Amino acid sequence: MLSPYLVKTLLSIIFWAAISPLALAQIDSLTLPPRRLTIYDIEVGGLIASGSRTPFWLQANQFGIVPTNSPAGSVRVGISERFQLSTSHLNRSISYGIQAVGNAARTSAVLLPQAYVSLDLGHFSLWGGRKKEIIGLGDSTLSSGFYSWSGNALPITKLQIGTNGFTPLGFTRGLVSVHAFFAHGWFANSDSIQQSYLHQKALYVRIGRPDSRIRLTAGVLHNAQWGGHSAYLPALVAQNGQLPNSFKDYMYVLTAREGSESDSPNLTEFDRVNRVGNHLGSIDFSAEMALGQWQAMAYYQHPFEDKSGVVFVNMPDGLYGLTLKRQPTKSGGFQVRHILLEYFNTMSQSGSLTHTGSRYDGQDDYFNNYQYLDGWAQKQHVIGSPFLSRRADLRPERQNEQPSKRIWAIANNRVQMGHLGLAGTIGQGIQWQTRLSMSLNYGTYRHPFDEPVSQFSGAAWLTWPLTWLGGSELKTAIAIDQGQLYENSVGGWVSIRKTLKTTK
Repeated sequence: MLSPYLVKTLLSIIFWAAISPLALAQIDSLTLPPRRLTIYDIEVGGLIASGSRTPFWLQANQFGIVPTNSPAGSVRVGISERFQLSTSHLNRSISYGIQAVGNAARTSAVLLPQAYVSLDLGHFSLWGGRKKEIIGLGDSTLSSGFYSWSGNALPITKLQIGTNGFTPLGFTRGLVSVHAFFAHGWFANSDSIQQSYLHQKALYVRIGRPDSRIRLTAGVLHNAQWGGHSAYLPALVAQNGQLPNSFKDYMYVLTAREGSESDSPNLTEFDRVNRVGNHLGSIDFSAEMALGQWQAMAYYQHPFEDKSGVVFVNMPDGLYGLTLKRQPTKSGGFQVRHILLEYFNTMSQSGSLTHTGSRYDGQDDYFNNYQYLDGWAQKQHVIGSPFLSRRADLRPERQNEQPSKRIWAIANNRVQMGHLGLAGTIGQGIQWQTRLSMSLNYGTYRHPFDEPVSQFSGAAWLTWPLTWLGGSELKTAIAIDQGQLYENSVGGWVSIRKTLKTTK
């Protein structure tokens, strides 16, 4: 097990570096005070819906801060600061960010979606805490949700080291750049699992300079939940409820190798056959092209839960996207500046049978796991694509369709979905956005729905500048759910947001 003392020591180093002028001076022998940018943010709003459940697009991909039940009121307060460590190297800085959210609803809560300290030294970055992240290749602004790390759940506390964005390789004269990181995290405790960890690493390689007309990118994101204790697990999958959490076990997680009883006697047969921990992620590809005033991107996120996904046995599963962005113009009127089309398919899962007779098993059962009974989730929210649905979020009659399947937290992971996202401006200041999604849902291979279930979810947003409040904006939204998967509902959101920036 990773030493708590070591983790606390590393976090302390980051913290004291952030607040100590002496530490800053030692980093870069400053002769001038560092430049400081401070951003304050406050938003007060509320939502109401015709049903008890908040419509899908008012809550999905919101980092778990929007109540799932209506009506609700919300107050969001945040501050972030960046301190430049050098006047000659602007990419050397220390920063922090904090956001607190208070929700008054059927179940009231105070949440901390963001609380981090970050040290950036040129091409490298080290940070600890909670940070809002969407990880993968694609269009994060209008997407239906990236496959394994979509921003749908409350951020997981992490300690991460990596590159500061895409970093050019000098020997390629900037033609090839890489983005990579390595992280250790701590999942929030739940009723079914306590003290479990996150292992996460990624590597992306890009061919093409920032000003190239065409850029090609590929990479892989690997996540694993491991360790922890549960009172609900049988001896087949855990020894006295304890899941493997030693340093040797961590090395199995890190390398995704099969475990050995001689090396780690606390492994069960389940661990040795299925790897230590719950592994999943995506292999991503994207192509970008400049087309006059428009920038185009095509992308594909390929899911994997085991080695069958890594070798693409589960094709054509994945998230497919095509996005067009227009360069800003000064002309008024109604403008479309951003178009996104996505298709999401998870029907294959390497076949309907677990044992296929080949070297690769089937029935991948995305986001479900025998040891981590909550599935790929944090604080009652799916961490990846929100279109793989938790049982608790479905219509009551859908939850109880087959009583024997209630053990599985993710009740719907075989999905075909089409998604349209649009955004633009009206006049000189009003911003608009819409997301429209239509899906067919089949349940899981293990427990399919009695028949395919259709679902439409859509929403439209308008953001109005309020000149009389100086730097404030009025945000409005209306959303609808119509179908047989979720409760039919029409709802709306209204808020006022004030942002203040200061520099010293």
